[in-house]
Order: sequence, then structure tokens, then C-alpha cells
Amino acid sequence: MKIRVEERPTIEETEVLISCKVKNEQTEEIVRILTYLNKTITGKIDDRLYTLAPRKIYFFDSADNKVFAYTKNEVYEISLKLYQLEEILSDTPFIRINKNTILNTRKIQTFSSSLNGRMEATLLNKEKLIISRKYVSVLKRKLGGKL
Repeated sequence: MKIRVEERPTIEETEVLISCKVKNEQTEEIVRILTYLNKTITGKIDDRLYTLAPRKIYFFDSADNKVFAYTKNEVYEISLKLYQLEEILSDTPFIRINKNTILNTRKIQTFSSSLNGRMEATLLNKEKLIISRKYVSVLKRKLGGKL
């Protein structure tokens, strides 16, 4: 695969063109990654709205009928429900890991087995999250069976 970047000061918006002999798994993965990088989520702290890049979000959690996005240092309230976030973030590294949590798999540092078939994920920010037994196999598939 060749990668080429052309700088053209006259263009208004960055455009990515993938040239290939035939569309395959690799080209599909490139499209998924680029789509993921282009998405945004709106979050709120103290009545101020912020645009969040999903790659900065460690996980989403639901409590008291509210959804929160956790980044390395901040917690934002999100106006969407978890099922809506799942739809928006399908084909991205995000995956549901229990009834109340959607996790960015790119923010996982380590895994360990827990009781009753559950697992515990330690994130890059040292936060620990429980992956319920129901979602362990889904997570394994998402990570390519590497657990």
C-alpha cells in the first residue's frame, strides 16, 4: 500500500481518495477508521457545550437516566441515550460492555479475569471497568479473538 499526501493551498476541505484494484477488507477498514476520525459527539459541562472527538472519549456511562462521556480528565453530560450512541458509533472501536457502559477499546491498557466469567478492563487513565459475561464474547470478536 502506498500513502501519498499532497498539499494544495487552494482547496477548501481535505478530501481522501482511496484508489484500489478491488474493494476488500483492508479498504473497508481504512474507510471505517477515517469515518471514526470524522465523527463528533456534543457534550455539556455546566451549561457549556463542547464538541468531542470520539477518539478522546474513554467510555460512556449511564446513571440516573443521564449519559456521561468520560475523557482523560473531564466528564461531559451527553444528550443521547446509550442505544443511540451504539448506532452512531457502530463500525468504530466502541462496544457495549455492560448494561450501562460503552467502552472505547482503544483506551484499554490491560484485561484480567474476574468472578463469574466477567472480565475487568483497566484503561489508560487507570480507571477499571467490569465487562459483563454477556459481552465478553462480543468484545473478543471486536478485538479479533485476542483475549
